[in-house]
Amino acid sequence: MPGKKASPFPLMPVLRPGQRIALITSHRLGDALLSMIVVHNLRREGYEVEVFSQVLFSLKEWFPGLKVLPFEALENKAPAYDHIWFERPNRRVKELPSPGSGGMVILKKSPPYASNEPMHRVHQRVCRDLLGIERPVAENGLVVPEWIRNKKKSNRIAIHPTSSSRFKNWPLRRFLRLAQKLIDQGFEVEFIVSPEEARAVQTIRLAGRESYVQADLSLVAARLSTASWFIGNDSGLGQLASNVGTPTLTLFPVSRKAQRWRPCWSASAVVLPRLSEKWPELVRHLFWKYAIKPDQVLRVFERFYQDEQQQGKV
Repeated sequence: MPGKKASPFPLMPVLRPGQRIALITSHRLGDALLSMIVVHNLRREGYEVEVFSQVLFSLKEWFPGLKVLPFEALENKAPAYDHIWFERPNRRVKELPSPGSGGMVILKKSPPYASNEPMHRVHQRVCRDLLGIERPVAENGLVVPEWIRNKKKSNRIAIHPTSSSRFKNWPLRRFLRLAQKLIDQGFEVEFIVSPEEARAVQTIRLAGRESYVQADLSLVAARLSTASWFIGNDSGLGQLASNVGTPTLTLFPVSRKAQRWRPCWSASAVVLPRLSEKWPELVRHLFWKYAIKPDQVLRVFERFYQDEQQQGKV
């Protein structure tokens, strides 16, 4: 069991067998999925962990054996835990001190987060450096349910043209042009959009493209698992696609973001704008989307596709 030596993070106490741990995730999907790396490694070591997460509550079927609860359940259940950890500050949940430390334990404030490593490695470092787990894995415990396995369509590409921030979004009209180029090559293209993104849904349908509009995240995950490829902005849905076994191609505004947030569970490729690194990052964040053309994304996808074919993965 881990916990044989003091943690370099003062608020992270030594864990002891039989103690119960609550982890409160971010309200964002990508962050929540990545933080499950910590949960999965703790469970592998024999600890009892329960998770509070609105987005993962929708995916609880995909994490067998794990108790996942919505945020609002924490306040009444808090006395049952020896440790209460927040992956990052979360204004949607009442802040509660951890009984094990007497203070607020926020993993994002710990030393591993200060590194420039990819986020999956950050969470592995939390496990190794703070929790004493010797060989932490990058898996997060998600398992594709039996009812959706082996239904992957070899030529289907899922495109997710939005994200949590408009600054991360490549123009929708360019996604539509890319879709046409992929269709011309014989691929089946389907846009995946939330019902809340009504304007994008209308634009996609007016362009005559197929769209899957669904609020139920479990059904979205199932749809992503049947696609053979995912193309989209830096988003939680890209992380979910990777997590359910679909190779991802992600458009990033700057290389630093790509290094940090590139999906880690399935094969992945990235597209970056051809802008000088000498430009201030703020400027690149504003102009990146205009520097990436559909033909550039298509070329990156074609190389990615060929590489995966040669390795016998598609």
